[in-house]
Amino acid sequence: MSDLSAAQTNPLLGTWRLISAIAINPDGTVIPQVYGPNPIGYITYTAEGRMMVVFSKSDRPPFSEDIRTPFSKNICSLPTEECVQAFSTFNAYAGTYTLNGNTVTHHVEVASIPNRIGKDLVRTFMLNGNRVTLRTPPTNTDGVLKVFELLWERVEHAVSK
Repeated sequence: MSDLSAAQTNPLLGTWRLISAIAINPDGTVIPQVYGPNPIGYITYTAEGRMMVVFSKSDRPPFSEDIRTPFSKNICSLPTEECVQAFSTFNAYAGTYTLNGNTVTHHVEVASIPNRIGKDLVRTFMLNGNRVTLRTPPTNTDGVLKVFELLWERVEHAVSK
């Protein structure tokens, strides 16, 4: 299948950069910038049916110790507050995906939140030019059913010379 025909049958193919993330309360009020004013992240969908997503707040402070790998034994000696802050401002998962109309289902195989492993995360999507909005179903967040909308912009292919 050519790249053009693949894109026509699967408009999500490729890599997308995170532009914004908002939450919508049941009464319709919007909580802007749930991942800060300039979240950083990427989501990729492959023709082979694999996907991965990673995103974080852009203003994450560094650890108080010079930790450069999660395999460092020193990571266990960090203050609990630092670990909580680092974990709560970062999200990542990967697995396979299926499309059905304007719905994409992420079948999670590995995740920064262990409770997501083996789960299906359903998202509706809306394309608008080189941007796509992914929207969660109402999700219980601290006792409130919120809908999260993440706006992504297609990353153009880098050409190596």
